[in-house]
Amino acid sequence: MDDKVLKKYPFSYDMETLDNELHLRGNEAMLDILEPIYEMVQKIAIPKAIYFEAQITEKTDAWVKVNGVVFESELLRGYVNQGDPVFPYIVTVGTELDDYAKTLKDSMDLFMIDEVMNLLVNTGKVFVADAVKEVSGWQSVKDYVPGNGEEWSTVEQKRLFDLFAGETAKIGVTLGDNYFVLPGRSTIGILLQKR
Repeated sequence: MDDKVLKKYPFSYDMETLDNELHLRGNEAMLDILEPIYEMVQKIAIPKAIYFEAQITEKTDAWVKVNGVVFESELLRGYVNQGDPVFPYIVTVGTELDDYAKTLKDSMDLFMIDEVMNLLVNTGKVFVADAVKEVSGWQSVKDYVPGNGEEWSTVEQKRLFDLFAGETAKIGVTLGDNYFVLPGRSTIGILLQKR
């Protein structure tokens, strides 16, 4: 597998952007809580991502195979054709930021770090999507996230994770109970050509 690993994808937000993205509406008390937390994020965060090119190797009315692995998702099946390239990916805030978040006790601090970590994951997804568009020549991509808008078997979540063939260790991501991707602010999905 020819995976692409992004060990620290770029991110930078000023306080105005954070205010808008976190919907704080200029609330000074909230911004005062956020500022030192974001300063710590800037110092310690090492957000990471991994992706690779795969192929829809087979498609039936009941399932598709990605690199020979069966997925029964009706939504995924509706977006692809046999022979299409697809790009499985994982984006994570990293264990460093996850460990820092676990040290926080105040409910507002926890709220702020959670929101910043969500923003970091979304930034990573955009970064990976842009890299895929550049590599593939696609004008736009469809981000298929397992379970978003449909039932998604945890077995299939594990199959998607297993497509990375152990390479997830490069970004510090594992599967936890019920096949949730860890650290907790991580996401897994498949990028497809948007038609």
